[in-house]
Amino acid sequence: MSTLEFETGPAKPEEAPAVAEAVTALLRELRQDDTHTIPGLDGAVEAAIAGRDGTGVLVARDGQGRVVGVLGYTTQTALRLAAPYRHVQELWVEPALRSRGVAALLLEALDGLCAADGVRRVEVCLPAEEFPAFPRTRAFYERSGFRVIGPRVIKDLS
Repeated sequence: MSTLEFETGPAKPEEAPAVAEAVTALLRELRQDDTHTIPGLDGAVEAAIAGRDGTGVLVARDGQGRVVGVLGYTTQTALRLAAPYRHVQELWVEPALRSRGVAALLLEALDGLCAADGVRRVEVCLPAEEFPAFPRTRAFYERSGFRVIGPRVIKDLS
């Protein structure tokens, strides 16, 4: 299947359940926990599709219009840049369609949005190095023009 068989664009409100399923699948894969759930996910997805608080969702659809890839992003301003930038929060592609250009199409769509909005930087966090697909994931982002700048640390407050 070539990338020509997929289209990308902003998620539609009626695609919210498919986006929520994709985000859940992504986190289950990253956590290696098939039971992981995300309280409040449905509302967060609806808000992101609506573009609230600098959020957005792009989807890739197959020839039947089915959501097969999801890219969630936020727009933020950093003092270090003195400008807004976009952060890829989630990037997921249906497992059977990976390595077929779907994720690259989603990143290209995000690049187009950034260009239209005057946003000049996109950042993404990689999964933990222990994640089985880490080498492939890192190589994908590097092929897509990203450069590795170092590890990221987080602190959960709940």
